[in-house]
Amino acid sequence: MLTERKRRNEKNLLIFGTLFFVMLVVPISAYAGGGPWDSVATSVLAIFTGGLTRTLAIIAVIACGIAAIAGKLSWDWAIKIIVGIVLIFGSTAIVDYVISASA
Repeated sequence: MLTERKRRNEKNLLIFGTLFFVMLVVPISAYAGGGPWDSVATSVLAIFTGGLTRTLAIIAVIACGIAAIAGKLSWDWAIKIIVGIVLIFGSTAIVDYVISASA
């Protein structure tokens, strides 16, 4: 009974995920030339690398430091936080490097 319910939930999740993906990709493919999406993408990039995100990253590092002082730091979480910060703020440099290497 439990496995049947689990299978049904997984099937529903797969159907929902597929529909969500189609609903997301189909409108975007209509604007593949760029146009209005360039300004939207630039705004999203500014949100992810802007002042609020920087402040939250600083607070996360401070929280890691406080947890380390208290002896409660999980190194798994600390590494995940630091790698996340590096990927978020280094994303433009990483993408530029990959593009220049492939050209």
